[in-house]
Amino acid sequence: MPKLFNLLSSDVEEYVLQYIDEHHLEAGDRLPTERALAEELGITRSSLRSGLQALVDQGVIFSKQGSGSYLCQPKAIRTLANYCFPHADKAFANACYTARALRDLPVDLRWLTDHLSLGIESDVAKTDLFLESINNNIVSLTANVLSTHACMLYSDLFKSTHVPRELTQTQKVRIFDRPSESISHLLKTHASDTLLVLQNKIYLGERKIALSYSICVGTRVSLVSTTALPE
Repeated sequence: MPKLFNLLSSDVEEYVLQYIDEHHLEAGDRLPTERALAEELGITRSSLRSGLQALVDQGVIFSKQGSGSYLCQPKAIRTLANYCFPHADKAFANACYTARALRDLPVDLRWLTDHLSLGIESDVAKTDLFLESINNNIVSLTANVLSTHACMLYSDLFKSTHVPRELTQTQKVRIFDRPSESISHLLKTHASDTLLVLQNKIYLGERKIALSYSICVGTRVSLVSTTALPE
């Protein structure tokens, strides 16, 4: 590749992606050093880093201080509307989805289940807490709460392979910008990972019967929606 000057970060991205493809790199493989890449492209290391950071933000690579940049696992795909109904999500048809139950949370994370319990007031019948993995890669910490009414009407609601048509849901998604060490430890995240918070409320008519709260590693998952934007 000819030497290029004053590269935009997109040019650096393109070169690195091409390098990954041509050298058949896989998850966990290390890229050449910053010095080697900068010399190959004929640019400064500071210019190189802007392009590498863009790839970090996209979840393509991650950096280890003092060690270098490594290729991430391919991002999993989840359907936003069925986020809290993973067994009904067709995006998982060719993926290995697992949910590992957690008995308890560290003290600094107890707010998670407390928040959900208050959301259904005094009608809590069942709380499930678990780590979700896709293709053996941890993608989220999730807590689900079912009301007594939900347990009476639906068996294992959040494990349904088809979401009951009579149910409706509201969803909020936001960036979680202050993760604790406990969350980072549970999700095995790096400093460059982006975390998202997804909250789903499930209704039967006007009655709120269930809640789901998930802390998702946004750099490991692509959230897709089938909802069309208004013309």
